[in-house]
Amino acid sequence: MEPAATFGPRLRQERERRQISLKSIAETTKISRSLLEALERDDVSRWPTGIFRRAFVRSYAQAIGLDADEIVREFAERFPDPAGAPPPVAPAVRPTLTRHVAADRVEGDRLEVVLRFSVPRSWESWVSRLMTLTGTILRRQNT
Repeated sequence: MEPAATFGPRLRQERERRQISLKSIAETTKISRSLLEALERDDVSRWPTGIFRRAFVRSYAQAIGLDADEIVREFAERFPDPAGAPPPVAPAVRPTLTRHVAADRVEGDRLEVVLRFSVPRSWESWVSRLMTLTGTILRRQNT
């Protein structure tokens, strides 16, 4: 018997031991009952690929109180994603805050802060209207 044949039945056995119904897991996780039943039979042929595949397994594991990371890892080893290996995860980028203050921009206890956003050109009119509205609000506050 191949090792993958024990994965789904083991999950089902754990779910039943904890007296959790498939119906309640389906309602909680928003994963169809038929997909959950297939998982418990080791039939992942109709399961989605990529991140959804891992997210579904993680949700199921959490719903029955198992270590989600361990279950997802085991699932990925036993049932490789037919779409191929997931793309490498880029290292987390931490935003840096750079502060440039021109002497003529500081007035008393106020500091002018300028935020700059990069948006598609189609947003240009929206941004223009937003800036006009912001200016109007600020002028009303100052009067």
